[in-house]
Amino acid sequence: MASVTTEIDTNQILVLGGGPAGAAASRLLASWGHRVHLITRPAGEQRLAVSLPSSCAKLFDAIGISETIENAGFIRSTGNTVWWGGDARVEPFAEGARGWQVDLGVLEELLLRDAYRAGVSIERHVIAANHSQLATAFVLDCTGRTGVIAREKGARHYDEGPKTIALAGQWRGRWPAFAEATAGKPSDSTHTVVESYGDGWMWSVPTSADVRHVCAMIDPQRSALARGGHARDVYLAEIAKTSAFRKLLATAELVTGPSGWDASTYAAREYAGDGWLLVGDAGSFIDPLSSAGVKKALASAWLAAIAVHTCLKTPSMREPALRLYAEREREIQRHYAAESRAFLTSAARGHARPFWADRRDEAADDRDSDSVRRAFDELKRSDSLRVAVGPGVRIEARPLVEGIEIVLAPHVVPTEGPAIRYLYGVELVTLLDLAPTVSNVPDLFDNYVRRCQPVSLHDFLLALSTAVARRWLVSQ
Repeated sequence: MASVTTEIDTNQILVLGGGPAGAAASRLLASWGHRVHLITRPAGEQRLAVSLPSSCAKLFDAIGISETIENAGFIRSTGNTVWWGGDARVEPFAEGARGWQVDLGVLEELLLRDAYRAGVSIERHVIAANHSQLATAFVLDCTGRTGVIAREKGARHYDEGPKTIALAGQWRGRWPAFAEATAGKPSDSTHTVVESYGDGWMWSVPTSADVRHVCAMIDPQRSALARGGHARDVYLAEIAKTSAFRKLLATAELVTGPSGWDASTYAAREYAGDGWLLVGDAGSFIDPLSSAGVKKALASAWLAAIAVHTCLKTPSMREPALRLYAEREREIQRHYAAESRAFLTSAARGHARPFWADRRDEAADDRDSDSVRRAFDELKRSDSLRVAVGPGVRIEARPLVEGIEIVLAPHVVPTEGPAIRYLYGVELVTLLDLAPTVSNVPDLFDNYVRRCQPVSLHDFLLALSTAVARRWLVSQ
């Protein structure tokens, strides 16, 4: 193991790991006037390619990397082509939006360059456990699955369910044949391609006109890997089990790989402590089904930077800031875990095989969505509105992000679940204050818009329906 070669003082922020989370958090903190030192692995290691959804654009703006992303020359994706549990579909992004198909190694180097330009000092070598013992203002663990501080603190919790291995390789081919592989459905070569099959699932993203990364997600104990099979043979055998990928790759050449990664999910018991935070994949790892891994890491980095900035600028806010960060990370992990279980369960209904039986979770059905939908339909049908704030529902000051700091502001505190202030862009404290004073929804909407910033009627009705479904508002 390498030892620390750079002196770190007690006023400096130390960031361990230079992936998207570490680079983004470092850049933000340096741009806000903090001294930041980042330690990351040597360049040149092979990395996965990933798909970034169009919704990442807001995060790029918040972190200040939009121009870097725009000038990088990444392929702009128009959507996804999916074969899932026997259902074939093409999913274009809404309203012509476009995502990004990104080589993760290229993205990391671009973000590290931006961090350096913002004033971050960067050191490249193997990250050792003793780095976390340095006396600094804060240490951010952005080391992903390695989880230097997460392991040291015993903070990581691994799922008890089945394990998943990702086998990924680069293929070169003529992708105009892509249209034939989609059975004539409208698609294009920029798409992320996903297919479930009996013993696992596969996904692929393009990184150039003639190169695609293709990743097989398999159970190591239910494949030839458990019997000592060679990774390449296992990888090709899995592709042969598919329908769409077998056609897609029929005339392509495997030029690199496959390389293997542990893709099993985990979370953290604690996401922040006295002088440390777990950021991005160091805190939790989600199944890549949602294409939200890098987006989640960047969102985590943005909030981590704000939490640390708040702690150092306003020491009295240290406890609320760290609590908000930990609660948000826990909430995001639960959200994506539930989304992943729902995806896996939907595929399991079309594949009567052990891989899917182990991952099926019928409890993944979102019953809250059903109750919100019923409340939404009832509100649209009704001419009147007679509600009161639900029993046990309180309004209390809780932390939230305002600009680049965390402050205390009124929140709705229900009898169950976390405190909440905004839902679908609607400020809930005002909604609960106004709702009992009117007799119909149009008047409530007009009064809300006059007091707060305008929102769409659809989002307003969704927030109101949720408040009714969760009994934050109850009928009189």
